[in-house]
Amino acid sequence: MLKKSLSQHLIKDRNITNKMVRTTGIDSTDVVVEVGAGHGDLTRSLCEKAGLVYAVELDRTCSEYLLPLEREYSNLTVIFGDILKTPLAPFKGAKDLKIVGNIPYQITAPILFKILEERTIIESAYLTMQKEIALRIVSKPFLKTYGSLSAVCQMFSRVKVLFFMKPGLFVPPPKIESAFLSMEIKEEERYGDNGLIEFIKACFQNKRKYLKYALSRHIGNEQVEALYSRMGFPLSIRAEEIEPGTYKEMYEALKKMRENVKGEK
Repeated sequence: MLKKSLSQHLIKDRNITNKMVRTTGIDSTDVVVEVGAGHGDLTRSLCEKAGLVYAVELDRTCSEYLLPLEREYSNLTVIFGDILKTPLAPFKGAKDLKIVGNIPYQITAPILFKILEERTIIESAYLTMQKEIALRIVSKPFLKTYGSLSAVCQMFSRVKVLFFMKPGLFVPPPKIESAFLSMEIKEEERYGDNGLIEFIKACFQNKRKYLKYALSRHIGNEQVEALYSRMGFPLSIRAEEIEPGTYKEMYEALKKMRENVKGEK
């Protein structure tokens, strides 16, 4: 029995799970962490291509499906636990990890942020999610769909919608369309400061107002004025008008300003 509280929508069609794995380019040299293994349908497709698969599932009632798979595939390890509380570093082998999953839609954003926060050991991620969320992630500035998820995901990775999925492909069918999205970690941003993620989130906390409103609550009016002067921002600029790379410039500028203040004391 699937639990509605866990937002479980399974993909039972083997043609679709094989297509998902095929688009990831996974091969026998890869170590894969699967997020939300469910009844093991995608897990099976992954095991037939990957070198090692760590299937993480919160719902222990799925053990009747997953434990027999673990006995069937020698390259599979099933882990019952919360992916948001599961460190990914212990799974890393010779290569960086690939994350794959038909993830619970209600925790999409926390999963994405976790992946990006642990990106030093991750090569890429391939995830099903609501079509609306996927389109937000790939959205560009000046569009209503552009938000903190867009800026953060595009800052640290190359994002792409691989294909869309109709509700009928899932059991039970969700009320909305879904998308299979890829995130390839940018090598040049692999070891960047994770504080930038929280900074971008803070900038979008009052999206309907000018950026200065959210920033003043985060860093104070004095630093906002200094930052605007350095960046050449008009007072009317909004968070959704700023490119992901510009957020990094802002963050680095603030760090330098704080260092200078410390040096003067």
